[in-house]
Amino acid sequence: MVRIRLGFKGASISAEGVTVALDHAGGEASCIRFVSHAHSDHISDIRAGQRVFCSDPTKIFCAIRGKFFDKTSFGWASLIPNGHILGSTAFYVPGELLYTGDFNDRDRPFQDGFRPLQAKVIVTEATFGVRKFKFGKEEETISEALERIGDLLGRDKCVIIVGYPLGKSQHLQMFFDQQLEGFRCYAWPSIETYNDIYRLFGKNIREKEKITAENTPELLEAGARVVYMPSYAKRLPLYEELRKRGATSFAFSGWSVLDQYPQMVEVDHSYVISDHADFEGLVKCVEMTNPEKVYVTHGFTDEFAKTLRGRGIDAEPLSGVHNRISHFLD
Repeated sequence: MVRIRLGFKGASISAEGVTVALDHAGGEASCIRFVSHAHSDHISDIRAGQRVFCSDPTKIFCAIRGKFFDKTSFGWASLIPNGHILGSTAFYVPGELLYTGDFNDRDRPFQDGFRPLQAKVIVTEATFGVRKFKFGKEEETISEALERIGDLLGRDKCVIIVGYPLGKSQHLQMFFDQQLEGFRCYAWPSIETYNDIYRLFGKNIREKEKITAENTPELLEAGARVVYMPSYAKRLPLYEELRKRGATSFAFSGWSVLDQYPQMVEVDHSYVISDHADFEGLVKCVEMTNPEKVYVTHGFTDEFAKTLRGRGIDAEPLSGVHNRISHFLD
């Protein structure tokens, strides 16, 4: 028998004497922790020595981020790639439970999109769980951005590409590397470190010049060049100095749907490229699972649950759930 325990922080699941806390649920030190991927908001409370169920790339990324644990597995659940970043997975108990984690349902040249499997209960993210977050075709967006970037480089300008150091920056490089071949490319140290792990698992990312104190003067004075910087670039003196010297900055995010996003992150241009599903992708995932019950976590939880109920699906946000045992599944 499978038992699901729900709380406002997340869900945990028990079967055959094993309890697994799913991502944000945390759980007691004695239980196993499932980690869907290595972004900081998913791993901040991992305890040293805790037993963790995750993919091999996730374990390596966690170690780079100072989180060390004992990787484990068990027979009644499996990991399903979910298209978010390298190593990100959903948690699946066949026919019973699907916990999506952060996911992306769109196929890309370097990564397949999430293909959810049927389950009685689904716990889904809702980062972009309202209708205004509808993303266009990525290839058209990338082409539009490349046209502007190419024009700047052709005029001997510096281009800054801003993205999360783990995941987004690597994906942008895989979109842009071939088209920007021949131009000098620099990467922030953490980005290049994660590039190495992507390369280790067979992803084709061209080598970049890692930004150091020694090559910064050269970087500041060079002509046409591309500089990959992390999402917190606006807090970095180098970013400010490059822009003072005429560099043009670009950000790529699902949040670019919002008109105020470029001002929020202090970039010149932003484009809608996301590692998450958009609103329609979230709905499609739930419908493909054909669940009896849906719990919504992380993002527009209330709004997305209401949308699903309007489609005749029994759904509620985890944010409104107090600790309780919700389901006994055979």
